Amino acid sequence: TTLVSIALLGVIEGRVATSTTSFVTAKRPFRLASSSTTRLFMTSSQRTNDDGVVSMHWFRKALRLHDNPSLLTSLRNCNNNTINGVKQKKQSKIYPVHVLDGDSYQLLKCTALRAQFYVECLEDLDCNLKSRGSRLYVPRGDPTVVLPELWSKWNVTHLTFEEDETGEPYATKRDAQVMKLAKEHGIVVETVASETLHSLKSYVTKGVNGKVEKMTTTMGGFTTLLGKVGPISKPLDAPSASSFPPMNKDDAADELLQPPKRPTDLPWPRSVPKSEVTPIWDESDCKKLTPIVHGGETLALEQLTNTVAKRPSWVASFEKPKTSCTATSSPSTTCLSPYLSWGCLSPRTVWHSIADSIKKVPPKAGQTFSKPPVSLHGQMMWRDFNNLMAHCANTQSAGSWGTMESNPYCRIVKWSHDDTYRAAWKDGQTGYPWIDACMNQLQQEGWIHHLGRHAVACFLTRGDLWQSWEYGAEVFESSLLDADYALNNFNWMWLSCSGFFYQYFRCYSPVAFQKKNDATGQYIRKYVPALKKMPDKYIYEPWKAPKDVQKKVGCVIGVDYPKPIVDHAKVSKENMTRMAAAYDAHKAMAEKDKADAKKGKTKSSGKDTSSKQPAKKRQKRQTTLK
Repeated sequence: TTLVSIALLGVIEGRVATSTTSFVTAKRPFRLASSSTTRLFMTSSQRTNDDGVVSMHWFRKALRLHDNPSLLTSLRNCNNNTINGVKQKKQSKIYPVHVLDGDSYQLLKCTALRAQFYVECLEDLDCNLKSRGSRLYVPRGDPTVVLPELWSKWNVTHLTFEEDETGEPYATKRDAQVMKLAKEHGIVVETVASETLHSLKSYVTKGVNGKVEKMTTTMGGFTTLLGKVGPISKPLDAPSASSFPPMNKDDAADELLQPPKRPTDLPWPRSVPKSEVTPIWDESDCKKLTPIVHGGETLALEQLTNTVAKRPSWVASFEKPKTSCTATSSPSTTCLSPYLSWGCLSPRTVWHSIADSIKKVPPKAGQTFSKPPVSLHGQMMWRDFNNLMAHCANTQSAGSWGTMESNPYCRIVKWSHDDTYRAAWKDGQTGYPWIDACMNQLQQEGWIHHLGRHAVACFLTRGDLWQSWEYGAEVFESSLLDADYALNNFNWMWLSCSGFFYQYFRCYSPVAFQKKNDATGQYIRKYVPALKKMPDKYIYEPWKAPKDVQKKVGCVIGVDYPKPIVDHAKVSKENMTRMAAAYDAHKAMAEKDKADAKKGKTKSSGKDTSSKQPAKKRQKRQTTLK
């Protein structure tokens, strides 16, 4: 714990540390919408030594009780019940709070499916707290308005929450303001970095001595860095009922701050006019939802047990690229990603569960043991790596992660903007059955296998439609149950060959890639019902079926199912030339910046000039991924 002394309200005493709505009650009837701790100790002149500690724990993304060090810090403060080293006479209190914030990453853009998952997470958290004699208080609105109102109402002395280290723009601005207000209210604030296996600051400190611009940008380099940082701490147990101070009867009966019961209880974004909120949905869209998994810590731990703890041999030999992206009965992977994204599972819990499961594998002939980056441990390492890249990008250029401009890790590419192409891709109407099946699964279940994500991302960007990866990231952000600020943007940069991966001549075929895995097209038949009766021979290329065959199966191409929006064989080659031009422009710009740096000139603007420069001849040939 880092201790910092500050002066507050004329009192220079104690220790201080670093680390949410006016009560807007209107519902959203239509959604046209190892741990690192920092402590600030502040003293309020209005408190007396007779008052007990009143601690607020602000749940944000860590919607769980297990391995939640900031929650445990809050409970420790209550159990110690001391202020400025003086034991208090009155009983301490704890107020677990989650603010329904329409401008948060979780709510700003979300489908009804994501909203339902969110509601389930909060309901489960409230239930788990109640089983321990506490509850979840859920105000709605702007955290910088609501939290101070609650501090005053409850006479709060301490505030804890999980630190957001990625630098996500809204969270960064919100947290800075909350910290400022807490200082003015004389509140002890303690934040804990526990969203990743190690705190991101520890990677930067131990890896590059605090110089983020020197940070490795490869998985191999990160693997080495992970070894330098040290062993991954064991997860902390969830607090027991005896850890919670008794709850006031009036607080227990407070009906104004109950968790939402349905998606339409969630608030609108404040920063966007209702006419511009997207995606659009209402109560009718919330019926008969079919998510790949349901939300909450309880189900998350069950999923971890069923997919990891109970399958030692499968876990030990797991290789992500070898899992099936066309499974129709049950996923071929763990499906833990939504729970990690919402914080229903801690990464350390998952890491050690994997390790414990592998230890159970009996020695036998033929047993294989996979290794990072394709193993399950490797998937957790990718997650930390992605978060670290977001942190480093935003540290160098605030708010740049998730954008092309000003992003130190993203190459400038002059993408096109075609609303027809974008709508067809998003709505599963491209005329390429496998691409459309993936996008339909996304809308129906809030999830796609990682190879399906690769294919649709390549198709939208450098492969076929030449649309910006920023648009694709926005669609995924609103639709995926596991949408994550750091991971989502990293993967879109990677798959569009805008950053981290540069083999743009390797292109996913929307036809050939999946034929070897699902020759009869069962995945397509499930998610593109119009093609359900199409003969196997034409299931991936229905436009090639004779007209009489199309009529016989009740699917006439151009009428019941769209024609291909582009000719993949043609546009993929054209786009490879475009990417070559963009890379040449990037190289020329980098060389100019280097030369200017030697002369003491400022860095160039980074504007794209690829359309004005012909691509240099390449010896590389396009590779179609089959």
